[in-house]
Amino acid sequence: SASSSSTILFESFTSSSKSNQSTNHEEKQGTTTTNNNSKNKEARIKALHAKLTTTFNINATLLSTASLTSITSTSGYNPSFGKSAIKAYQSYLKASALSSTTEDVEKASIRTARQIDFLIKQHKSAEASWIRHLDDTTKSRRNFPIILVLDNVRSAFNVGSIFRTADATGVSFVYTTGITPHPKGNGREKVAKVALGAERVVPTRHFDSTKEVVDFLRRGEEGEKKWTLVGMETTDRSLDYTSLSYPGGVVEGNAITTTTSSSSSSSSPEEEETPPIPNHDKGGTVLFLGNEVSGVDTDILQELDHVVEIPMFGSKNSLNVAACAPVVLYEILRQWGAMDLLKKNEEEEESQE
Repeated sequence: SASSSSTILFESFTSSSKSNQSTNHEEKQGTTTTNNNSKNKEARIKALHAKLTTTFNINATLLSTASLTSITSTSGYNPSFGKSAIKAYQSYLKASALSSTTEDVEKASIRTARQIDFLIKQHKSAEASWIRHLDDTTKSRRNFPIILVLDNVRSAFNVGSIFRTADATGVSFVYTTGITPHPKGNGREKVAKVALGAERVVPTRHFDSTKEVVDFLRRGEEGEKKWTLVGMETTDRSLDYTSLSYPGGVVEGNAITTTTSSSSSSSSPEEEETPPIPNHDKGGTVLFLGNEVSGVDTDILQELDHVVEIPMFGSKNSLNVAACAPVVLYEILRQWGAMDLLKKNEEEEESQE
C-alpha cells in the first residue's frame, strides 16, 4: 500500500545517500593520500638536494637535470656524473619509495647522498686516463728469490691479501700449511675474492704441516745455493726487520725468474720433490708468517735462521699478518735495489717506444 511504498522509497534514498557519502569520503581520502605523498616527495627531494649540496659539494640542480635528460632524450647519461650516480638518484625518487612513511627522511637522504658521491668519484676515477685501474696483461711477472710460508694462518681474507702482496713483490712461491685456506682447497672462494686473480699467477703448494716445509727447504744437493729461513714474530730474540741483511738479490733484465731443480719445466710445485733453487749467488730468503693469534709455531721458530719483528709504537703487540707481509717484503726489495732496477727497465721501455 501507500505506507509500504513510502518505506521502500525512504530506505532506497537512505542507502543511496550513504553510498554517496562513502564515495565522497573515499575520494577525500585518496586526495589526502596523494597530497601527503606529494609533500613527502618534496620533503625527500629537498633533503637529498641539501645533503648533496652542503655535505658533498655536488650541484643537485644539474644532477636533477641530468636525470631528467637521461629519460626524456636520447643523449644518454651525463658524463659529469656517470650512469650509476644518476640511476641511484632516480631510484631515490621512485614513487614506490617516496610513498613510504616508515623510513626516516634524514637517514634516507644522507645514505643516498653518500652513495651518489661515491659513484661520481668512482666514475671520474675510471674516466681518468692517467690512473691505472686494469692489470697489464702484456707485462711479464718478475720473480725474486723469495718464498712465503703461511703457518696455519686462519683467515682466508688475510691469505688472499698476502697473495696480492706476493704477486706485487715478485715472490716466487707461497707455501701454505695446516689449516691455512689456500687456492687449491679449503677456503678457495674467499681467498680468490680478495686475491683478485693473484692466487692464479703466484705458484703455490700446500703442506700438511710447517715442519714439512722446513724439511723440504733444507733439502738439496751439497754445494747448491741455499735458502735462509726467516720468521716474522715478536719475541725477545727478534731483530728489527730493517737490521737484517736478507740473502738474495735481483737479476737484471726480464730473466728474473726462479728456476727449480727439476729437469721438467712443466712440473708444478705440487710435484716437486726437491726445493726450488734460488737464482742468485747469495741464495734466497724464506719468510714465515704465523697464525693471527698464536703467531709462528714456537717449535718452528727454533729451527729458523733468523727472527725479525716490526717495531710497534702503540699499545698493540703486532700488526695484522696481512699488513706485516708487505712491510718486510718491500724492505727486502729495497735492500736488493729492485726499485732502481724497475725504474731502469721502465726508462728503457719508454726509450724504445
